[in-house]
Amino acid sequence: MPYANIDDGLSIYYHMKGEGMPIVFVHPFVMGHNVFMHQEQLAKNYKTIFYDLAGHGESSKGNKPVTIGLLAEHLKSLLDHLGIEKAVLCAYSHGGLIAQEFALRYPERVLAMILSGGYSELNNFSPIFFIKSVMYMAKFRQIPLAAKLQAKLNKHYPEDEEKIYELARKTDPQRAYEFCRNGLDYKSTGSLHRLKMPILLIYGTLEKPMHHYQIPFLRAAPQTEVAYIDKGTHQVPPGSFREFNAIMRQYLKTINADFLKENNEDGGIR
Repeated sequence: MPYANIDDGLSIYYHMKGEGMPIVFVHPFVMGHNVFMHQEQLAKNYKTIFYDLAGHGESSKGNKPVTIGLLAEHLKSLLDHLGIEKAVLCAYSHGGLIAQEFALRYPERVLAMILSGGYSELNNFSPIFFIKSVMYMAKFRQIPLAAKLQAKLNKHYPEDEEKIYELARKTDPQRAYEFCRNGLDYKSTGSLHRLKMPILLIYGTLEKPMHHYQIPFLRAAPQTEVAYIDKGTHQVPPGSFREFNAIMRQYLKTINADFLKENNEDGGIR
């Protein structure tokens, strides 16, 4: 299996498929890279990169407590390891905090940012309650229970549930707790005006408690676009993958054309 050695204590597992403009996918807590298994279809036109965060899936836990900033640095180290100068970031839920922090630190390396169920800070009951529930499970070493919950919520086909669970159950409890805790405290709202790259927010129409999180992006970064997936829940990357992938393909057409032109490559989206 391919790994990027970040430091003496941390090896990041990654899976890469396809050629062309790079898209790196960032998963939430108590899951692994394969929550994006249905986004591998995008490898027909793009270089798709999936990886496990520190303490998740096949990656080691490392020697340092994780913060959103440190996880953003891990992403930079992975892209450096792969020789990728610029990439599209596609992040799901809590993974979107890592994408935002990376984009704020290294804007020159971000071609575009796509956030599914994204937020710049958490300020309403339902997501906070869910995250605190996972923190409680992690604190009392009940990661298999949290993994079962995440797998059940994120399946599309029945067989998806077992695949997602197999990686999710490998999550290190301490790293899961730290990722959740730091995410609850994270706020990028006051810095969103610094984001000049194209931004796409994708929400399911059924996740209404999350819809207000688009407002700070639209105010501070007017290039932000918002797309809704009809009858989609918070789990649209796996649960509504056909619609999600179609939105990504459409949105990335212009960005890909500019990427190909800049890199003197031929190609396009068919």
